[in-house]
This record gives sequence, structure tokens and C-alpha cells, in this order.
Amino acid sequence: MWALIVDGSINRFFKVPTAFKHPTTGLQYPRNWLNLATDSEKSDVGFIEVTYSGAYKDGDYYTNTESSPVYDASKGTVVITKSASAKVLADVKASKLESARAITYQALLPTDWYVIRKSEHSTAIPAKIVAYRLATRTVYGKIQTAITNASDVDAVAALYNNATGISDPDNFTVDGTSSSVVSTSNNTITKNGHGLSDDEVVTYSSGVDGSGDPYGAIGGLVDGKSYYVYGKTTNTFKLSHTNSFMGDAAAISLTDVASGGTAHTFSSSGVSVVGQSMPSIDIDSYNVSV
Repeated sequence: MWALIVDGSINRFFKVPTAFKHPTTGLQYPRNWLNLATDSEKSDVGFIEVTYSGAYKDGDYYTNTESSPVYDASKGTVVITKSASAKVLADVKASKLESARAITYQALLPTDWYVIRKSEHSTAIPAKIVAYRLATRTVYGKIQTAITNASDVDAVAALYNNATGISDPDNFTVDGTSSSVVSTSNNTITKNGHGLSDDEVVTYSSGVDGSGDPYGAIGGLVDGKSYYVYGKTTNTFKLSHTNSFMGDAAAISLTDVASGGTAHTFSSSGVSVVGQSMPSIDIDSYNVSV
């Protein structure tokens, strides 16, 4: 966006290039002039590109506004300032609690028929479905408690924004074929100073050979799948299909070292938070077809 300055003040704005007549010189400019003119030519006519300062925040929690454009003749700038103010905490909490109830209802709905079938025909509910429904209710209970206990809007927002995971680098490799790296007795993977946090979401890649074919994965893991870090120490970590908010996190059994590849990669998507932890029926722990 451009501002046309005339006699020391903003005369008009141009959000898109358009034909115009200069109010002082009377010269007529074609529609594409702003696209074709050099910065120097625009300056000579009186144009200044509008810049923005500040930032907006998530509209679920904050009311976003922007100031009127401010022309600073000494700096030769026209600036619009973005700002965000917290919404009323009680309103935000009520909205998020209602959303959590709706999400939980939708999460449970596809498996309600198992409960109805058991009630009507005494057919046992599969253990994985029982676990899924329990995990769903567990996460909801923790979301409800966390929202209720939040001291301000920032604290509510933090419940839904994954924390930053490892960032330097944002992924790392291990020798998946080495028994000193992959422990089948402890179900751990060793990477000195890995920097991972429990509940961090990592995507596993077994790597590819010279022909572009994937190497065999570490036993118990699947190339391309995401897992949660579990039971980490400074130099080792385990993996789980679920996180601590679901109430049933457990180490995946690592059954064997990989059949090839010395650069098996773990890429982080951040540390999971309670508001983003509603379980999926597709997780191996809950999928009855697995």
C-alpha cells in the first residue's frame, strides 16, 4: 500500500495501482504507473510505501486492532501500528470449555456403537476401544482443569500452542544399525545430548539407500510415522504412541536394530500440550485393525 503525501500530509492511499490525477500538479497518471515507476520517481511525486509495526495475535484470545496511518516527515515514513489486547478471561475460558466439550463429543461419537452393542447384546468392547475412550475422557478432564486454573488469557493460549522442541538442529540422525544406539532390552535410543523433552513429537525416517529405496526401519518403528518422546534421559530416549496427557503413555518395544542405514532421522514438531492432545482412533494403541 502506498500513501500520497501532498502539502505535508496524507492525501490518499493506494491499496492497488490505479489511475489518478495529482491534486497539485494536475498531471494524469495511468493505472500501471505505480508498478512501473522507480522508487525515486514515486518519491518525486510524493509517494511513500506504508509499513507496519507491531503484530496481531490469535483472534481466539485477543482483539486485534490497527492504528491510523502516521506520517513522519522527518523520517519519510508512513506507519500503521498493529496491536492486540487480551479478551475478557471469563469469556475466553467459557468459549474454550465449550469447544473442548464439542471436540470430546465428536471424538467419542464414532465408537459409541461399541457401547450400545455391549448394552444391547453383551458383546465385549475391544480393549483398544476401551483405552481410546478412556484416553479421550482423560484428556478432556485435563483440558477442563487447565482452562479453569489458567490465571490469564496468555495462559489459556499456551494450552493450545505446542512448545518449541529441539531447534539446533531441528532433527538429528542416529546409526539405527548399531546395538550400542538401539537397545532392545531397554527400548531406548542413544543420542548424547539430544535435547528432547518428554511428550515431544518426532517423526521418524529410516533414510534411503543410493537407489532411493528406504532402509529397513528400527524394529518396532515405522518409517514416516510420528511418535512421542517418553522417559528421556540426558543421552537416551524412548518413544510412545501416546503422550502423558492421554494417561497411558508407554515405551514402544524396540525389537531389533535396523537392517541398513547409519542415518536414521528424528525430526521434531514441538512439544505437545494438553489442548492439542485429543487422541486419534488411528493411533496404533487404539486402532483395532492394528
